[in-house]
Amino acid sequence: MEKKTVNQQIIANDVLRYKKNKLASMLALLGLVFNCLYFMILYAFPRAEYTTIKIGVSVIITLIVLLTIFLSSEGVKGYNKKFSIVLLVVAAFQILRIFGYPLDGVRNNTLIGADSTHTVGYFGIYPKSSGMFFALMTIYLAASAGCLIASAVIGWIYAARLEKFQKQLDLGEVSIENAIIAVEAEEETAAALAATQAETVAEVKTEQPAEVVEVKKEQPIEAVAAEAEEAEKTVKPAQAKKPAQTKKTATNAKPKTSGTKSTKTANTDREVK
Repeated sequence: MEKKTVNQQIIANDVLRYKKNKLASMLALLGLVFNCLYFMILYAFPRAEYTTIKIGVSVIITLIVLLTIFLSSEGVKGYNKKFSIVLLVVAAFQILRIFGYPLDGVRNNTLIGADSTHTVGYFGIYPKSSGMFFALMTIYLAASAGCLIASAVIGWIYAARLEKFQKQLDLGEVSIENAIIAVEAEEETAAALAATQAETVAEVKTEQPAEVVEVKKEQPIEAVAAEAEEAEKTVKPAQAKKPAQTKKTATNAKPKTSGTKSTKTANTDREVK
């Protein structure tokens, strides 16, 4: 990902004023879904321990948690930092809930049906032990807390970024109009540079001769070594024959020189006579 210039960052910050923080909102709603999966298990056990006033209080708390998460998801969508703090508090509460009914149920082995005829089913799964239900409930609560924390962090970061940018606008430290003009100039410069580079490459390709180059397939090391040995064997006999040919040439040339000298001597004697 290319790093944005200062002017591009100003425009990106300005876009936040007209764009919702959907990522933080979606994460908060995903945390709400995991919370629903948790209480679908908790309120399904047909035991006397789960039909007391404590369960009634738990239901009310669950409804409050669901409503709080939903309202907070809308708050972080609008870049409100206060709702990020609310989501962190709810996430901490979700973690604490693990030490309530889930842990107490696995210790007392009450996270199952009262007898074999009251086995609790969950999406086609019928666990036979409290440990399995405890694991599922713990996973859902931890996942809910994780999503809420991620939503809170992302919401806080973008809200702080937008708040800082708004202050800069109010103080006149940045100007959207000037940033747009600067970005357009940067884009024109980049386009001109790209066109120049393309022309240079085209000229270089035109100047080069149009030769067809055969690309050989890569050979294994053994084949290359064998070819090198054959080349050496071919060169050595050629070098051995070369001195003999030179010697023979020298021998053939010698009589010609002697004959030339004899002819010159005879001609000289005739002139003297």
